[in-house]
Amino acid sequence: MSEIIREQYLETLVRYAQSPAIVVVTGLRRVGKSTLLRQLLRLLQDQGSAFLIDMEDLAFGAIRTAQDLSEYAATLSHQDNSWLIVDEVQLIDEWERAVTSIHGRSGVRVIVSGSNASLLGSELATRLAGRYVSLRVMPLSFAEFVELYRHIHHGSQSREDLFDLYRGIGGLPGLLHTDLSEDLVGQLQRDVYNTIALRDVVTRHGIRDLAGFEAVARFAMDNVGSLVSANSIARYMKSQGRRISVDTVLNYLVYLTEAFVFDQVPRFDIRGKRHLEVGFKYYLGDLGLRSGFFGTGERWIGGDLENLVYHELLRRGYRVSIGIVGDREIDFVAEKGDTRVYIQVAYLLAERSTRDRELRSLLDLPDAYPRVIISMDRSAPGTMHGVRHISALDFLSGGGILGDDRQG
Repeated sequence: MSEIIREQYLETLVRYAQSPAIVVVTGLRRVGKSTLLRQLLRLLQDQGSAFLIDMEDLAFGAIRTAQDLSEYAATLSHQDNSWLIVDEVQLIDEWERAVTSIHGRSGVRVIVSGSNASLLGSELATRLAGRYVSLRVMPLSFAEFVELYRHIHHGSQSREDLFDLYRGIGGLPGLLHTDLSEDLVGQLQRDVYNTIALRDVVTRHGIRDLAGFEAVARFAMDNVGSLVSANSIARYMKSQGRRISVDTVLNYLVYLTEAFVFDQVPRFDIRGKRHLEVGFKYYLGDLGLRSGFFGTGERWIGGDLENLVYHELLRRGYRVSIGIVGDREIDFVAEKGDTRVYIQVAYLLAERSTRDRELRSLLDLPDAYPRVIISMDRSAPGTMHGVRHISALDFLSGGGILGDDRQG
């Protein structure tokens, strides 16, 4: 199967693998973790002995408990530099006991992957108290999507056409290995979501009200980029004749966030310099999760563009919040080290009223950090009243937001 090398992730994983810490790889199902771990395996085998256990491969069906894993690890032939990689480790009962026992034994270092942030993080944190490092694998960036598409399909489509395809099918690599027909892609997208919902959420948390859970998930999907609270969802459900408590809605959103179906993004009071505890925005872990149910409507284009910009900022190592100044909102406050950037995302700035509105929010800010507008306009004028205007396609293709942070 054709694949691309996701160098940024590989370089980070190789560096982490040399450390004394357990390495934890997380991310949405089907996001490419297994492929990445196989690529890592080949690199580590050049440096010592490395072994991969894929828990979704029947060849490892006998490994079901911590004891099974520990005994299997003891049969492996180790060198001075040895690594054991366990993919989808959460399928092993009490896996954390085995991992903490194996790691460091005769020089063996352990790398694990899973598709649930809380399952991995909370259980390792309990036993390791900070002695592990984690890496989240994101869906394909637009630049990676274009590279893999051209590698597989050898097409000459324009960047604009490929963006429309990217927005429609999302960044899960497996979908590009199909004929890209609408019915097949849609079915695969629904299957990915249903697997996540059933295995990572419903079964794990014993959810009985499946219809209520689905209603909450679909409401959040339909409101990407909008301010959402458990209270507002519960009120909406009541107006539709469905009674779900606020606490239940909140739990469902937490579960979906843990499984990477959504990212919960907090609001940041720029003047008060504090994060607010009420009201969040939810962005999809991959846009294809919604497309499988609802298609790709134009009414979502603004929120979708925000979703893609948000993920690109995460890939570049930014911490991201929603900015609040009085009654105005800044789409993203992106911070890395001592750098902060204020970002507005707009579909198009052709209308003067739209341009003025986006500029006004940025120009009224109380400090001198850089300000940027990202839009789908084919030509960006450079700067407007000191605010940098850049093309969304350029940024998503790897272009710098400040001229010095191009994606590697």
